Amino acid sequence: MTFLGETSSQTIVNSRLGFTFPNGSIIYSDSGIYFQSSTPVPIRVPNSCDLATLKTRIHITLNLTHEQFLKEIHYRQLVAETGNYFRFQCMQLKNDDDVNTMLMCNDQFLCVGPIELLCTISRTTNEILNLLQRTMTATHDTLLYYNGRWNMPRQNNFVGCAFTGKIQRNLKFLQDVSSMN
Repeated sequence: MTFLGETSSQTIVNSRLGFTFPNGSIIYSDSGIYFQSSTPVPIRVPNSCDLATLKTRIHITLNLTHEQFLKEIHYRQLVAETGNYFRFQCMQLKNDDDVNTMLMCNDQFLCVGPIELLCTISRTTNEILNLLQRTMTATHDTLLYYNGRWNMPRQNNFVGCAFTGKIQRNLKFLQDVSSMN
């Protein structure tokens, strides 16, 4: 994973190791918070970085489509407390100053480990509609009919409830209903 115009060794020198937790969750504990997701994804975060660059790197690393976008990015920030105690808190990255704070915290507590980012990924409205259209089958539009009568009043020849069962049986049922009308 290299940055545009750099060799892999230049990228390692000019960046920090991080992990993204796509669509994960924040878990609260006595020592603060930690992120949890099915599979953390490694990422290289440039040493000099703004929010737009970070979003682009995450977008490329997670292989997001043009129909997906990063809704929120949270950083797991280490905070020193009194009595030489440390705990983690969640910091949402909203602007370039927040990203700079993240990089400074990582410099200050370098021994803690990699940067951890929780990323909330969302889909555009068009992508959600396209996804629904791609996954719909003929059984989604079947009418609910049970034991010789309708279980719901008809609404302009469409009830809106899915009929569960075998697809072939549902299609036969639709043909029988169509022939009655």
